[in-house]
Amino acid sequence: MKKKFACEIDCANCAQKVEDAIRKVDGVVDVKVNFLMQKFTLEAEDASFEQVLDAAIRAGQHVEADFTVAR
Repeated sequence: MKKKFACEIDCANCAQKVEDAIRKVDGVVDVKVNFLMQKFTLEAEDASFEQVLDAAIRAGQHVEADFTVAR
């Protein structure tokens, strides 16, 4: 499953750090954090998507406290 979410991220460097951290989360197939569009795209298996999404958001907030995702 692949879903897009609105997000808030302050700069392109921060977006890259968040993307790198989320990419390390178990279950993440692909991730994109677009600073200009303020979009967060996550691809993960359907069966565990919500759990992976929660872990991905936590990982993103761990490296960049201002990272927020609108569900």
